[in-house]
Amino acid sequence: MNYKLWFWIINVVLTVLRFLMISRIGLSIDEAHYWVYTKFLDLSYFDHPPFIAYLIKASTLIFGNNEFAVRFPAVLIFFFACWILFICIKKLYNEKTAFIGVLLLNFLPIFSFLGAVTAVPDSPLTLFWLLALLVFIIIIETNNKNYWYLLGFITGFAMLSKYNAILIPFSAFTFLIISPLHRFWLRKKEPYLAFFVSASMFLPVIIWNIENNWASFGFQLNHGFGSSLPKFSFTLFSRSIGAQVGYISPLLFFIFIASAFLCLKEACQKHDRASLIITCFSLPIFLFFNGISTFNEILPHWPAIGYLVLSIYVANLTLNLWHKKWFRVYSYVSWGLALFMIIIVPLHIFYRIIPIEKFLPKEQIEKVSHGISEIERIDVTNEVYGWKEIGNEIRKIIRSYPSKEKPFIFTHKSYLASELAAYVPELKVFCISDKINAYNIWQGNLSYLKNKNGLFICNDYFFSNPEERYGNKVFKSYIGIETFPIYRDNRKIKNFFFTLCKSFNPPQLPPEYMPNNLVQKKDLQHEFLKFDYSVFKFINSDLKCRFLDFYISLQSYFDAIDINIGFFMILIISIAILWHNKKNCFWTLLALLATTLAIASVITLLLKHYFARLRPLSVFGEENVNILFEKLHKNSFPSGHTQLVFTICTFMCMTVRKYWYWYIILACIAGFERIYAGSHFPLDVIAGALQGMVSAYIIVALFKKHHKI
Repeated sequence: MNYKLWFWIINVVLTVLRFLMISRIGLSIDEAHYWVYTKFLDLSYFDHPPFIAYLIKASTLIFGNNEFAVRFPAVLIFFFACWILFICIKKLYNEKTAFIGVLLLNFLPIFSFLGAVTAVPDSPLTLFWLLALLVFIIIIETNNKNYWYLLGFITGFAMLSKYNAILIPFSAFTFLIISPLHRFWLRKKEPYLAFFVSASMFLPVIIWNIENNWASFGFQLNHGFGSSLPKFSFTLFSRSIGAQVGYISPLLFFIFIASAFLCLKEACQKHDRASLIITCFSLPIFLFFNGISTFNEILPHWPAIGYLVLSIYVANLTLNLWHKKWFRVYSYVSWGLALFMIIIVPLHIFYRIIPIEKFLPKEQIEKVSHGISEIERIDVTNEVYGWKEIGNEIRKIIRSYPSKEKPFIFTHKSYLASELAAYVPELKVFCISDKINAYNIWQGNLSYLKNKNGLFICNDYFFSNPEERYGNKVFKSYIGIETFPIYRDNRKIKNFFFTLCKSFNPPQLPPEYMPNNLVQKKDLQHEFLKFDYSVFKFINSDLKCRFLDFYISLQSYFDAIDINIGFFMILIISIAILWHNKKNCFWTLLALLATTLAIASVITLLLKHYFARLRPLSVFGEENVNILFEKLHKNSFPSGHTQLVFTICTFMCMTVRKYWYWYIILACIAGFERIYAGSHFPLDVIAGALQGMVSAYIIVALFKKHHKI
């Protein structure tokens, strides 16, 4: 059997079927929320990092604002994820196991239906996690250090997809620590540089959080770990496991549990490479999220990546035990049940084929709320119906008002606001809620809506009486307009309620409706300067002592007469070290050192002229800065003295490595001296150090490529 050919046939056919299906289903509340991201493109978001927003934005620019465009990236990503998984399993085991593994992935409800169709951050995370796994396998196979940098870039993209990706470096380092054959990588620079690359790519998310008072990090920590002290709860844990049983498929779940134990056993006892990789890239996810579930409620899809990686071993175990009759029978039944689940759910969404009333007691069947039967309220597939109809009704109502009297649209739930915004994209929808959410950031201060009328919209699932919620101080009066029912197959499934709220008065909103820590966005430049100034004050004023005054005033005296005594001393010592250790190429290295210092210094002078930053003396005044001898007023950024010392120290570390620790100490002392003497701010020193290091590294590295030194 040509397993590779059959893989491509199945993968292409299933992808085509998914493309045909995705435009026929309304957006879920999560998908609508991520679509709203595209209306506020930013470095990051309150709920998640930004990658899903960029994917949906690119797709909607091509296909327009519709369900197909929103879900197109998810289907395409799952196609490539299956391909990458096939390659990973083939490298760890063989082509037959790879085919079974991809087939299994398409049988699991959490991946085949939800992960392969819905546009959520887990979709790109799945792809980048598998890519990271593939590159790590190649590193282990080849010991090629250059692949570490590729792993760093892929991990960076994963971290821009979802915060869970921080477990990728943890998984990789866990493997290196446990495996004696590969522990040597811990003494190499490449794994740490890879982590630095991924952390650098994650900087936009950090910058966004700084500007927005760490809103996203705070929300996710509170969402994940809870707001109170951990307290063990068997109920929460069992509820989490039960949800995982459901989305993996009940019978297959037990195969996964058995596989987890057997995989760990093989990794520990037999030191099997494939089992160890699978264990390190799946077990930490299970331990982390299921550990949290013992004291705080988690969403059932959070540990899904662990099942994704573990499916590799499940495929291998399936083939190894296939000769046993009991296992074959169990596998047929469990795979058949999983197939039934992934077929029955979409069929029910389209054709409503599951008789829900058969599974409910009589008293629940007869229960009715707001004119909606309990059967319809329990049917979660009703969630994706009715949004186009409600969008058209909103347009009709808004058009009925004169242009100057048109009310703004608002609700009290962020997810409801996102659904409304997705289906009336030409109108702005507000969320005035006492729960902190992304709309607090997107809306900002609502004072510009003062005295305007608002159209409040809610439904059965998120019902709220606006008069009871906001009172007569926030709005002067409330006029109920109408109830708009939604039907599916001639059966009422939900109601939408419209209320006209007159004369909005934002200052009367309670504080929890207008959290100042989110509404007031920080100026990042101002925050950096504030931090820079505070560190300068600490070093220049609070660390004053006689010894430092004596030592640094001596240097400052020479600086005042244009003699950089510290640099000249380090330069003379370095020349002596080069003569002692590199006599055969001394003059070549001396010329290279002079060239490096000259190029780095010219760059520093250009930067000083471009930024023209004032010195501490000009910013704070002479009476507020401890000046020793040297009195400077301008061209502070970057620090030239620091650049010179770090340039020569980096040069020496790359040519005569045995004195590297002394050079690091000397370079740091030189930078500290410039702040203590009141000549530079800390950011000036950091910039000068980076500029010197980068310049020296690039020049020496390029020279080494063509000459042996």
